[in-house]
Amino acid sequence: MNLINNSSYFRISFILCLFFTNLAFLQIPAYGALALLGVWGLYLTVRNIVKYKAYKKMEFGIWVMAFLAVNIISALIHITDNFLINMLFILFMSICFFMFYGVHIEPDTNVKHELYTLCRIFLYVITLLQIAGIACLIGNISYHNEWIDLIVYENRYTGFFINPNLSGFASVVVVFMIHILLLHKFSSKNLQIPNTSRIWLATGAFINILTLFLCDSNASLVLFLGYIIVFVVTRFIASRGDYDRKRLVLRFFSTVLAGIVIIACTFFVRNICQIGVAAMISSNSEVIVSESDNPETIELEDEITFEHENENIDSGRFTLWSQALTIFSHYPIEGIGKGNILKYSYYFFEEGMHFANLYSGDFASLFATFTTDIHNAYITILVCSGILGFLLFMIFAFRNGITITSYLIKAKKSLDNTIFPCLFSFVVAYLGYACFEKAILYDISFMVIMFWFILGQITCHKIRERELPDRELTFKESVKPVLL
Repeated sequence: MNLINNSSYFRISFILCLFFTNLAFLQIPAYGALALLGVWGLYLTVRNIVKYKAYKKMEFGIWVMAFLAVNIISALIHITDNFLINMLFILFMSICFFMFYGVHIEPDTNVKHELYTLCRIFLYVITLLQIAGIACLIGNISYHNEWIDLIVYENRYTGFFINPNLSGFASVVVVFMIHILLLHKFSSKNLQIPNTSRIWLATGAFINILTLFLCDSNASLVLFLGYIIVFVVTRFIASRGDYDRKRLVLRFFSTVLAGIVIIACTFFVRNICQIGVAAMISSNSEVIVSESDNPETIELEDEITFEHENENIDSGRFTLWSQALTIFSHYPIEGIGKGNILKYSYYFFEEGMHFANLYSGDFASLFATFTTDIHNAYITILVCSGILGFLLFMIFAFRNGITITSYLIKAKKSLDNTIFPCLFSFVVAYLGYACFEKAILYDISFMVIMFWFILGQITCHKIRERELPDRELTFKESVKPVLL
């Protein structure tokens, strides 16, 4: 019973399970395990609502409850259309709200150890996966069938992930977590938590930045650059003193200039990496046939450049957003629910939602119903929950943003050498990332759950004002320390 009631163990298991749904050959068993974890999550969610009175103790919980109520009403209005699927999405959102964001209402949970546990696990697992993927790439080893394209997908590196964008997001998460582990490594107050090898940290940073560049995911690059730039800005806020107006303006413009330089350098290095690795692979994919005095060079495969095959910078997103607003115009108040995006799109567009025809196979219809998305978190909320749900969620988000930013500004230098600026920078960058990807809420994915996990960490840090005392990990809280 103690294991079942251990919400820390659930959160780590749930995040890891969602991560494995992104990996080829593990996707189906991971979804099977996720169904079991969903039952566990439902029990813990109900427990948090009833036992800990989340509806009134959770910060801004009234707006969360109102938002969920609007979504339930929308599902009931469209009860004849994918009602159970819509309720499944509502269950997932409830877990995000009450188990991840609402972790601060659990009095005995040591959230810091959850974070450090996941940091080390993802550093090891994702880095090893990317190393194996790079080795296959250089050795011209790949696998393709109707469902899966491993190592290279549409001229972009994907490794063992099912999509280049997922590979890119995983790499950014590792870089973010390496930053957290580095801050911990040089912080004397965290000495009781095992340090991570510098070799692992350096290798993880190099490999994951390289794979981020090779997967050519513009959205993931936005997240990566956003994280760096926001962190630089937070350092500017934390280090500011009693400047006069002139010095403040100069410091502001120097920060803007630093951001521009970071962006320019990142794109330059990305191009260099793509060209260099493409040249290396090209040299390995050629054979020289010599039947005469004039040897002939033959290309074994098409040239790989690691650039999008789709030359449109939006990659079809503008079409998706236009279609979404058309659907919204017909259901502006109550929305349609996430499960109905694909079905309702056929009411207004002959070929349905853009890219919906990518899914094929025996389970294509069900799979497409779950995965068809607008690739913009905010428009997705608007279409799925209507203007009423959108306003409720934005009030919740705005009030959270004000309190978190206020805490950052007031704390100033007291947050030096803590992980709070890292957490803050990731969440802010993710909000920009959500403009281009299916993120924040209406997607049962690793990306979404990571956002709510980090937001929960921030809220705990802010509300409790100081981190919990250090102690060794127990098996029920995470996993055996020997595995880390």
